[in-house]
Amino acid sequence: MKTTAPIEPDRRGFAVGILAWIATAAGVTIWQLATRWGVTTTLTPLDLALFRYGVPGLVLAPLLWRRGAVAPDRPLWLTALIVLGAGLPFGLLAMAGAQFAPAAHMGALLPGAMPLFVAALSALVLGERFGGLRLSGLALVVVAVLCITGGSLVGPLDGRTLIGDGLFILAGVIWAIYTVAFRRSGLDPWHGAAIICGWSTVVVVPLWGLSDGTGLTTAPLTDVLIQIAVQGGLAGLFGMVVFGIAVNRLGASATALSGAVVPAATAVGGWLLLGETVTTATIVGIALVVVGLALYARGGQR
Repeated sequence: MKTTAPIEPDRRGFAVGILAWIATAAGVTIWQLATRWGVTTTLTPLDLALFRYGVPGLVLAPLLWRRGAVAPDRPLWLTALIVLGAGLPFGLLAMAGAQFAPAAHMGALLPGAMPLFVAALSALVLGERFGGLRLSGLALVVVAVLCITGGSLVGPLDGRTLIGDGLFILAGVIWAIYTVAFRRSGLDPWHGAAIICGWSTVVVVPLWGLSDGTGLTTAPLTDVLIQIAVQGGLAGLFGMVVFGIAVNRLGASATALSGAVVPAATAVGGWLLLGETVTTATIVGIALVVVGLALYARGGQR
């Protein structure tokens, strides 16, 4: 009698991956808006980094103690890449960029840069191959990045915005390194988050203590509590875990596409909540990012 293998576990795993993908996109949008608001009002990038990594670092310290501070049975450089790509260097780059460039740029350039470099690293390291649709989508993302960064030099935005754009792109590059390295590490999402936040906390606490400028002594308590919740809870703990789940369930390239809905959502949020101007060049760039990522996603369907 012919039997068939049960498929329910695979379906369940795929559903969990999709839910994690959606949660990742929503969390990234909220985090970007909160970061832009925080660093342009009462707090500094180092303040936000202290919340983002220090809060989950404390929460996950018992897990880190039990399971170790490095990826087991893997070379140390792999752990270093994971901490570099999702830890303090990434956080400071993105948060510093938010001081110079509006939320719409952050929303387009961070998720836009990620798939470009995730695709390149996935091809080189994981052996993934990309067809015409996916390559066309990536090409549109490149044009979008050029459109947005070029628009930073003209119009109502001053040239300082280009500094923020460059920091966002660099942050997207090192996050791509994390995405691929995490998949090779064999870590589960909770252990991965514990390692990232643990090592980042070890570095950010003395840096914050030695810094001259902090907004914590003058910022309203409401601002501080909101940032602790968003940076430490949503982005630092919940966000890393659901992103890790999505990577394990859906793959590195597919997870990077969680950014497909972020550009428009962040631009609208920046306009409605932060009162920011969205230029024509930015609107065109956002549209190209969304279309490019959609083509990339469709090209990856089997």
